[in-house]
Amino acid sequence: MDVMQRQKYILDSLNKQQIIKIADISKDLNISRETIRKDIYTLDQQGLVQAIRGGATLPESVSETRYGKRQHQETTEKLQIANEAINLIHDGDSVFIDYGTTAFQVAEAIKRSQLHNLTIITTSSFVVNTLQFIKSIQMVVLGGSMRTSEGSLSGPVTLDNIHNIYADIGFFGCGGVSIQAGITNHYVEEVEVSKKMMTHCRTKVVLADHTKFKKNALYKTTSVENVDVLISDTKLEPELISELKAASVSLITT
Repeated sequence: MDVMQRQKYILDSLNKQQIIKIADISKDLNISRETIRKDIYTLDQQGLVQAIRGGATLPESVSETRYGKRQHQETTEKLQIANEAINLIHDGDSVFIDYGTTAFQVAEAIKRSQLHNLTIITTSSFVVNTLQFIKSIQMVVLGGSMRTSEGSLSGPVTLDNIHNIYADIGFFGCGGVSIQAGITNHYVEEVEVSKKMMTHCRTKVVLADHTKFKKNALYKTTSVENVDVLISDTKLEPELISELKAASVSLITT
C-alpha cells in the first residue's frame, strides 16, 4: 500500500469515526506505527486532520481553520490591497485568482464592483463560492486535488488543465517576499501551479501585506523582478520600499 492509499484510508476512517488511534490503523493495514504516525503528521500539516497523542481527530471547523484564522488577520490591509487590485481589471478581462486569504479579498472586491463580462479562472473553492452566481462572470475552475483547509486545488490534473488556459491578469498570494529569496510560499504542489499560471498571465500581480516582507516561506514561486506589479499596504517600511524600487519593482501601496 503506497502513501496515498494509506492517507486515504486514514481520512476515510476519520470521517466514519471522528477519532482514530495509530495502533488501530497500524494493525488494520499491517504497517508500522511509525509510518502511520508520519502519515498523520503530513495530513496534519495539510490541515486535513488534527494530530493528537496516539492518533488523530477531525480538524477544527472551517471557521476555525488556519485559513479562517488568517482571514481575521490584517483585515484592513487586505481589503485595501484588494480595492487597489481591482483598479487593474477592465471589463471583459480574463482574470486568474490564486488561493489564499488576500487573493480571496480580490474576489470579494470584484463582487462589490461594477465590472462586467469577466472570466474568472481560479484554483480556490472559496473564490468559486463567492462568485459563482454572478451572471456577468464566467467561471473556469482548474480542477485537481483539493487541500480542504485552504480550499486550494493543485497537482498533475491542475497543471495539465493550465496548459491551454491564458489570462489577461493574474493575482497571486504569497507566504513571504524578499529581494534575495523572491516570492515564496508554503506548499510545493500549490507553488508549482502558481509558477505555471504566472507564465500564462499577461500581467502578474503579487498581493502581500506588510507582514509578508522579510519572511521566507519554504518554496520559491518566482523572483521579484519577474513580477509586473506588487501591491502592499501603507505599513510597509520605507527602507523596504526603497529596496523594491531599486530592484525596479512596480510597487503600489494602498
